Amino acid sequence: MLCRAALRPVRPIKASQVTVIPTRNSYHHVKRKWDVNSYNERVELRKMMASITDKSALMATIATRCEEPEKADWPEPTVISRRAGVFAKKLGVMSYWTRSGKSHPMCALQLQDNVVMDVSVMGPDDRTGVWMAGNNMTAEEIKQTPDWKLERFHARSIHPRHEVRFMGTSVDCLLPVKTVLNASHFRVGQYVDCLGTSIDKGWQGVMKRHGFSGLPASHGVSKAHRAAGAIGNKKDGLWKGTKMPGHMGGYRRYARCCRVVRIDNKNNIVFLHGRHIIGHITEFVTIHDAFYYPPRDTVPHPTHFPSRDGEVPEEIYWDEMIAPGSETYEFEGDGKT
Repeated sequence: MLCRAALRPVRPIKASQVTVIPTRNSYHHVKRKWDVNSYNERVELRKMMASITDKSALMATIATRCEEPEKADWPEPTVISRRAGVFAKKLGVMSYWTRSGKSHPMCALQLQDNVVMDVSVMGPDDRTGVWMAGNNMTAEEIKQTPDWKLERFHARSIHPRHEVRFMGTSVDCLLPVKTVLNASHFRVGQYVDCLGTSIDKGWQGVMKRHGFSGLPASHGVSKAHRAAGAIGNKKDGLWKGTKMPGHMGGYRRYARCCRVVRIDNKNNIVFLHGRHIIGHITEFVTIHDAFYYPPRDTVPHPTHFPSRDGEVPEEIYWDEMIAPGSETYEFEGDGKT
């Protein structure tokens, strides 16, 4: 079954026909503009998707490519290429130093047992991508899991896992079942997006939930120091959109455009700049290539294959980062070492 967008007649456009419409993300003030080349490539993708009639032949081609990746004819990555995401466990926050003499926080995320469990090509819901599984179950956890949940793992000869999620990808980035993704899937310097569940704070007032300053501590205020103040009047009633107390946290949220500053391939850990990764420590988040700053040609396509791309070092650092344990580095301007 093909989506309606793939069957819709389309044609390339010229630069004079493009209208620049800037938009703004709710988390980061990032402006996006129309690109003539990217639009024309999207036109070609929709034509290619409309021409897919035999899914079994496509899956056979993908499986053959991954058996001998160094000899396979992989399609070139384009502007619309979208790779699969992975599951990672939040370990904690630490700091690192840059060559300019500044200290920054970074969050450690460990990839655990990521494997492709199933592939979907223009399914009933018009989605194309892979079903990714991660975080292996222990023997005791398997005994406590219902049989209907274990059947989908046993049918594919995959060890049962806790995390299972659909990862949307483009056709040129589809991977066969049992493909393992490690920390080498990413590269230092690239930007990624992290999706997780924010910390649940329960029912909170307006001072904690919305940052209100509250009422004065004296001058006639009695037992209403943390109140919200006026929320309406007799004529208008309750003002629409008024910020009020309510449930805080426990939502699925993105941490956009996080730079990868360090990769530990030995322990399968990815270090991201900043401390704003969503969720508690030891919780799992989803990491995939940034939407607003795609990596383009700097990452392995569709993933890292040792037989094709070669072995990777155990530790990889960003160019601006000072590696831990290195010799004393002298900063210019402040006289400190």
